[in-house]
Amino acid sequence: MPLKYDTSHIIMLKSAIEQLLGREAWYELKETTSLSPWRKNVLKLLKAIRISVEESVEVRDQAWFDSVAQNIARGEECAKASKDIDELLSCFTATLLRQVFLQIGTLPNRIGQSSVSLRRDNWKLNGHRSVQYVQSSAQIESVFWSLQQKQIGIDNQMALLREHRKSKSTLSYSEWFRQREAL
Repeated sequence: MPLKYDTSHIIMLKSAIEQLLGREAWYELKETTSLSPWRKNVLKLLKAIRISVEESVEVRDQAWFDSVAQNIARGEECAKASKDIDELLSCFTATLLRQVFLQIGTLPNRIGQSSVSLRRDNWKLNGHRSVQYVQSSAQIESVFWSLQQKQIGIDNQMALLREHRKSKSTLSYSEWFRQREAL
């Protein structure tokens, strides 16, 4: 299917790409009728996923990591060979779908089965590995800092930080703030 000037039907995808790659990606895709910018940005996103996994997943087994690398490589090959936007987005979607299940624990292979029900035991995918999300103290503080800044603004947050420092409290900033608010 040729790319049409009006791609409003994929506005959510363009918005997600802007969220991940920035405003320039949005403008590049906004009204293009060329497959080239789409291919470029899909390949860039796949590379970003690979880098993110390498840099963010600290505890992993090699078999899982190899599966992730193979999935992304297959997605890149397919994206490069795509002849039109539908084929490109189909490759991208399939790669992301597989990646979601790899991130959960394992990618089921049910090829040849006539159907798979949504019974919970069919979708418990932690037989090979389990996903665990943990936060260090620094990460907890970072999340609190970001959320608070959105709620009260940077100027108010800086005033509170000065007050925290002045108090010479041994509590972390977030703990100090929560205790302060509870009074």
